[in-house]
Amino acid sequence: MIFLGFWSLLLTFLPWIAFKVILLIPAFDKLLMVKVAISAAALICVIQTFCGVHKGIIAWGSLLFFGISTVMVTVLTDIWYLKYLGFLSNATLALLTWASLLLGNPFTLAYARECVDPKYWKTDRFMHVNYMITAVWGLSFTACAADALVRLKYPFIPWYVSEIFDDTAMILAIIFTKHYSGQNKTVKPLNEN
Repeated sequence: MIFLGFWSLLLTFLPWIAFKVILLIPAFDKLLMVKVAISAAALICVIQTFCGVHKGIIAWGSLLFFGISTVMVTVLTDIWYLKYLGFLSNATLALLTWASLLLGNPFTLAYARECVDPKYWKTDRFMHVNYMITAVWGLSFTACAADALVRLKYPFIPWYVSEIFDDTAMILAIIFTKHYSGQNKTVKPLNEN
C-alpha cells in the first residue's frame, strides 16, 4: 500500500543521480568530469522544466543549484566553489528539505498526492506521514553535508568511506520512505477500492 509516487520522486532526483554517477566514472581529468557532470545535471533540469516534470521546492532548487554550478564551475572554473562542491550540493538538498518543512509544505506531498485519493490529502495522518518522511530525508541530506565537511577537514580519509556513508544514508531514507508510507492504513491509494 505504498502511496508515495516512487518513480516521480526518482525523476525529481534524476539530475542529482546523474551528477553523482558521472563523478564516479574514473577519468584522468577530474575537472573535465566535474564539468560534464554539472552540465548533464543542468541539462536534465532544463529538460524537466521544459517538459513540465518539475514539482515543488526540490525540483526548482535543483534547477537553481545546477544553473549556478554551471556558471561557477563550467564557465568560471572557480576553485573555491569546486573545493566545496560536495558540501554545497548536499547542503542545498538539506536546506531545501528543511525549508519545505518549515514552510508547512513537505516536499514529499507532491509525490504522495499522485497516488492517493484527494479526499485524504488534508487528513492528519496523510500530513503526518509526509512530515516524517521529509524529515528523514532532511536528516539524510544533512548527514551527507556533514560528511562532505569531514572529507574537507580530513582529506586522508579514503574517498570510498564517504561514498559508503552517503549511499547508506540515502538507502536508509529510501527504505524508511517505502516502509513508513506503506504502513499508512488510514489513507487509501488511488488504485485500491
